[in-house]
Amino acid sequence: MSTRDQRATDAAQPQTPTDDATVTRARTRRERSVVPHLARRRNDERGLTTLEWLLIVAAVAGLAALAVVLVQNVVDDTAEQLGGSSARETAAKVAADTVVREAQTADPADSRFNTWQKWELYFTARCERLAILYSDTNFNVTAKFVKPTNGRPSGTPTAEQLAAANEESTTATSPQTLCKRRVS
Repeated sequence: MSTRDQRATDAAQPQTPTDDATVTRARTRRERSVVPHLARRRNDERGLTTLEWLLIVAAVAGLAALAVVLVQNVVDDTAEQLGGSSARETAAKVAADTVVREAQTADPADSRFNTWQKWELYFTARCERLAILYSDTNFNVTAKFVKPTNGRPSGTPTAEQLAAANEESTTATSPQTLCKRRVS
């Protein structure tokens, strides 16, 4: 190897102090320049410390608790919707039965339904309003309040005729009262 090659190799290698005094001075200067607690940093791979593991476990436990709370809220909301819907459907059926019962027990002297035409219009409208009131339950109604076949629209109903009302069809003496849920 020529001298020129030797010099090129020496230039490529970093300059390292050769005596112990130079090494000690360099180390002392480095330690003084760095904050003491940073100078004692860990140079090996011992893994995570206890505090780091504790923080990881706490984060996982927090996420698990959050997931449990979210699932419980979804289940509770679904149960409330199902329970509330069933109760609303039952209330709609009871309201429809109430309209029919009131049509059968109406007072013929009441000016709201003192003629067959007024009686038909009044109770048909009440029954149809139930579809609006209970629209969240898909409550569609079939409303049929029809005077007896021999009754005149302007004729006055009697208590006996109203009491004889049925759901099937009108007869010569009894009207039809029907307010039923229609399946859609």
